[in-house]
Amino acid sequence: MSGLPETDEVDILLIGGGVAAAGAAEELRRQGFRGSVALATRESDPPYYRFYLTKDYLRGGIASDDLAVHSPEWWQDNDVQLWLRAPVLALDLEARTARIGRRSVRWGKALLATGANVRLLDCPGASLRGVHYLRTTWNADDLRKDLQTARDAVVVGGSFIAAETAASMAALGVRTSMVFPESAPLARSLGVPVGGIVEDELSRLGVAVRGSSIVKSLRGDDRVFTVVLADGTELRADVVVVGVGARPEVTLAKRSRLPLGATGGVLCDATLRTGHGHVWAAGDVCEFDSIRHGRRVRIEHDRVATAQGRHAARAMLGSDAPFDTYPYFWTTIGEDLHIDVLALDAPADEVTPLDPTAHRELLPRQPKRSGGTGGPAPAAFRYGAGGETVGYASINGALSLQAVQRELTRVRGAGVLPEEKP
Repeated sequence: MSGLPETDEVDILLIGGGVAAAGAAEELRRQGFRGSVALATRESDPPYYRFYLTKDYLRGGIASDDLAVHSPEWWQDNDVQLWLRAPVLALDLEARTARIGRRSVRWGKALLATGANVRLLDCPGASLRGVHYLRTTWNADDLRKDLQTARDAVVVGGSFIAAETAASMAALGVRTSMVFPESAPLARSLGVPVGGIVEDELSRLGVAVRGSSIVKSLRGDDRVFTVVLADGTELRADVVVVGVGARPEVTLAKRSRLPLGATGGVLCDATLRTGHGHVWAAGDVCEFDSIRHGRRVRIEHDRVATAQGRHAARAMLGSDAPFDTYPYFWTTIGEDLHIDVLALDAPADEVTPLDPTAHRELLPRQPKRSGGTGGPAPAAFRYGAGGETVGYASINGALSLQAVQRELTRVRGAGVLPEEKP
């Protein structure tokens, strides 16, 4: 079923159209739950993988149907109702009802998985035509259309999205610059040593990388044509793509008076239950008590969101186990740089190169390529805090992820994210 709700009651309501809600739906049926399940989302498409938007999808290598988490038949076969273009406008926590359009739907339990919204560029000219953000398929479609006639582009930000998008636009033949305040791209999330490898690869792909740079303004009449930096540098730009992070979408949570945490997410306990006994949260919006970090954290990544959705589903069915998985992150920059990270905190206090010859137990059984296609050679890094290992980064298959998972589980006792197709 798709479209607006045609029922007045549902046992479990999944609020959000991302991988967290999709993971919850899948896990509920996998655990044998036979009650009614509905997924309500403001989007017009069923849940899809967003991490391909900046890569294969932007370059035209795959179609929108290839992004789908599940086929249309899966939703029907598993009797999960899909309510598309159906944003939940209000939650009455006491009555356990949700207002969707003009209909009030009663629910037994609910999952809040509303994701995040992009952070907007805050400077003069930010609203000019030609300025893009990349969060949805239609964002990517609009950008791809603009790139067909663009000669020069500027990517603002040093994030995953920014680096991936810059590499893709350069591959499409657009002269691309990337500007950000950090010393290296991804330095804030992966550390300066890994960021240096990313910068070298972006430069090799033809991206003009400008670290330690701040955008002062955008200039144009109706449409952007210049990006002005704080040092006075002016960059020609037919297209500007902004990738400066995201904010958790907590509008519904605020309306429902669910408590929020320091990072702006919905406060949850270690099981991902919110301040209301019949509501859980998962994904970008979830700020939970992490027994491994020893504090409340909020993690923005698709793999973690999927795992949290599955965990919340089990919690709804009676499990009181804490969410206890080691965060796994990955990115691909262009065709020749793949980075895998298993780490509690990255970067931590210490980011140091790892000598593979001294850690043969972490190496893959079959050696990976050594940069023969022109990309970076395999390399590995250790993340540490107070002398304690908290994670690893693997460049181009330098480490075996299975071996790293076993090592981290042995050292810290944490579970790991389940194997799944990226």
